[in-house]
Amino acid sequence: SKIINHLREFGRKSDVVKEKVQLNETLKQALEIFRQQLKLREIEVVMDLQPDLPFVMADSNRLEQVFINLIINARDAIEAKWWGNIEQKGNAKKIFLKTFARDGVAVVEIADTGTGIPPNIIDKIFEPFFTTKQVGKGTGLGLSISYGIVRDYDGAIRVKSREEEGSRFIIEFPVSSEN
Repeated sequence: SKIINHLREFGRKSDVVKEKVQLNETLKQALEIFRQQLKLREIEVVMDLQPDLPFVMADSNRLEQVFINLIINARDAIEAKWWGNIEQKGNAKKIFLKTFARDGVAVVEIADTGTGIPPNIIDKIFEPFFTTKQVGKGTGLGLSISYGIVRDYDGAIRVKSREEEGSRFIIEFPVSSEN
């Protein structure tokens, strides 16, 4: 019921506002929606969140959309790597969530041990309608929308990836001057 109520609240808010947001709390809320599903799929979530992370100016619901999208993509990349591949069974199925601040910037990193992104397409992943998922499995809008949301709050998003080792998305926002 907690998740359902949160989803109702998540779906209701459409106004774009800038308010003080604690990224750790927003990231935890995004994870909560999928925690049980990840557990059932034997995907471990490793969290390393800076406890005194400074606030950023954003809309927590819109940032939650970004984090949900990246967690879903991490889950799908891990599932794609392990599905039907007996050799992978002994390796770790993990999603890493990390936050920290440096030089006036708050950073969120979401990494996985999935398939990784081939170098020949990595520069296209934020383009609208670009997807590597099978027909009917993805719209190709998640990363494009996420990119736009991050940019709306003066942030930056980039990815580092190695095929068959996984991907790491790095999202940076300027720290609020009202901390």
